[in-house]
Amino acid sequence: MDRRAFLAAAGAGLAGCGSTGETDATATGSPTRTATATPTVTATPTRTPPERRYQPQLLAVALVSTWSEPGDLTANRIDRLQRGQPAVVAFRYRIRIPEGTINLKEGVDVIHDDDLVVRRFRDVDRRVDAAGLYTWEDAMAFETDAWPTGDLTASVAVGELQLHRTSDSLTTTFELVSA
Repeated sequence: MDRRAFLAAAGAGLAGCGSTGETDATATGSPTRTATATPTVTATPTRTPPERRYQPQLLAVALVSTWSEPGDLTANRIDRLQRGQPAVVAFRYRIRIPEGTINLKEGVDVIHDDDLVVRRFRDVDRRVDAAGLYTWEDAMAFETDAWPTGDLTASVAVGELQLHRTSDSLTTTFELVSA
């Protein structure tokens, strides 16, 4: 549109809006203010982004007296251990699996005063018959003869190797006392 056509169209829209204070009977005056209802915001559930859908999620971590089967994480939980006894770190995690076999890496770091005491990891294959959300409980045992006494922290993480997804780490703190 050229400048003249634009000004002509704009001028037609402004007809009756002169500075004399008179108003054309057919022109509409200033808009009347009316109250409008504020829309109510309804919370929508947060969806898991696709890139995190298959990410492992740690549910619990604890030092246990013994571990042999799922449920021992809760039943045998302890918070103090004597040096020389095995430290058994149990953990429970869940992961959504499409189907078939999934390759995981379970890892535990034991830390004392921000210094790494020991790091251990292992590869684990899990096989499922149908797609779904699965939960597993597992544990790792450590010799404590050379560990320092005092408060220690066990940090656990689980990684899924095909899609390269890693859980957020979860920790537990316990006391190692001298024999």
